[in-house]
Amino acid sequence: MMNHPEACTTLTRMEARLHETRHNLVELERSLRDRAEEKAISSRPKMRRYNRRMSNWTGKDEEAYLQILDQLTDAAASDLDRLRRKIERQDAAIVALRQKYRVNAARPIFTPL
Repeated sequence: MMNHPEACTTLTRMEARLHETRHNLVELERSLRDRAEEKAISSRPKMRRYNRRMSNWTGKDEEAYLQILDQLTDAAASDLDRLRRKIERQDAAIVALRQKYRVNAARPIFTPL
């Protein structure tokens, strides 16, 4: 059985690992969005350039982007699910340890970089 300072140290390490796992999930989702955008841009070349203030992104481009993003997300579904389950397990373990050792300190808030 741990004493209170050891529990606090363990919780700090666990929170750091949880932050790292959440960061990995955010990075994976961001990379999928970036790849989908690159593929959508390369699959639909533009015939002309518009005014500087106007967007070259059309409704068809958005449809192609969403379709490509769905395909990439389906391909990476196992990795996304694995990371989400890991986050749930880590969060549950942190809550259980906090309850067991009655640690009332505020939990750090996750902010993606």
